[in-house]
Amino acid sequence: MTPQIRDGRPSDTVQAYSLIRASLPCLILTEQHMRWRLAHPVPGTQDTRLVAVVGDTVVGHLLSRLRTHEDGTRTGRSYLGALAESHRTAELAEQLLAASEASLIEKGANILRANSAQEGVQAGGGCFDQAARKRGYEVEEEHHVLGLDLSGLPNRPETPEGFELRRMSDFDDPRPLYELDKACDEDEPGESDEFAPYEFWLNSIWENPLIDLDISLVVTHEGVPVSFSAYMSDQDTRVGSAMTGTQREYRGRGLAKCAKISALHRARERGLRHAYTENHVSNQPMLAINDRLGYEAVGVERFHVRRLSA
Repeated sequence: MTPQIRDGRPSDTVQAYSLIRASLPCLILTEQHMRWRLAHPVPGTQDTRLVAVVGDTVVGHLLSRLRTHEDGTRTGRSYLGALAESHRTAELAEQLLAASEASLIEKGANILRANSAQEGVQAGGGCFDQAARKRGYEVEEEHHVLGLDLSGLPNRPETPEGFELRRMSDFDDPRPLYELDKACDEDEPGESDEFAPYEFWLNSIWENPLIDLDISLVVTHEGVPVSFSAYMSDQDTRVGSAMTGTQREYRGRGLAKCAKISALHRARERGLRHAYTENHVSNQPMLAINDRLGYEAVGVERFHVRRLSA
């Protein structure tokens, strides 16, 4: 039977989550988060979860998101898709991508972006890569996706003298962490975009149930946050790096490495077993840190772009 593409429904969540978890082994996600996001949409965005169904069975999934920027432009993104093993074809991947495009263009998207990844990151990722290229997308940038078995962590480092290591959950007021995140993001290589406003950041990051504030660590100097390593977890086996950074004038002192290793030790103590992270191919300092930590390459995620004519 030919799969039919339609908008996802709340009743599809259980099947869609199982499909995503099986297809995207490096993705940190929970069924709880999928339901939470339905009730708490990201400010300034419109999400559509597209599903491919055969009868009542979900065999494909793709998250389509429209973001309206401060200058009024609208960017649409089709995230990493998931296909059931029995339906991993370029044809179905293209049908999902085409449906996502149509929805985004109807909502006024000026620029379309789409993600695909190599097989270790996205089962059937070659199907989505082929679909994106066929539909006129160009590769805009690439990220290395890395994995780490937490049983083989290096020893927990000493916190450098004059600095203090604190859990993110210790901060009643997250505003200083927002400012630090913003400052670090400005130096991140890759796609350029304005940093999220504070209310957006609160909703999409701080209050997101995937962000594990007990594992995530902050390095402070005289009480001021200067470096951090933030993590997501599925409260089961997987933990993923959300962002690691250090304020420019404090770099070169091993602060990010200290926060990162210490946070991973906390994750292991909680029973989590596998850690994943993603770095832009040109981010050599962070790639070097992750190499020393024992991360190994899982695959490459590609970010495609297609700019629409006026």
